[in-house]
Amino acid sequence: MKTNNRKTFTDVEKAALLKSYHDSGKTKKAWCKETGVGLSTLHRWLRPDKSPISPQLLPNWISVILTAPVPSKDLEIHVGKCTIPIDRQTDLNLLAGVLKVLVEVC
Repeated sequence: MKTNNRKTFTDVEKAALLKSYHDSGKTKKAWCKETGVGLSTLHRWLRPDKSPISPQLLPNWISVILTAPVPSKDLEIHVGKCTIPIDRQTDLNLLAGVLKVLVEVC
């Protein structure tokens, strides 16, 4: 039966070894041979971490308060003292009725 000769590293050891690798300026292969860390292990350590982000690494967020947009008027009809604002949400049937009355009155 084959025994498991794998070495496990704590997070502190891993961080120290990664710093050692980055500071060494050596190739991955040369550094791994010198330190006894498997090349595939170093590759795994250097991959982008896909685990959940620890709280101290979270970005600082700011609050944003959204306000309702100010409706813009696409068109205004002025008849005497009356102003009729018309935008994209205007009921066209109602507008047609109002204009029909205005034509009759004016």
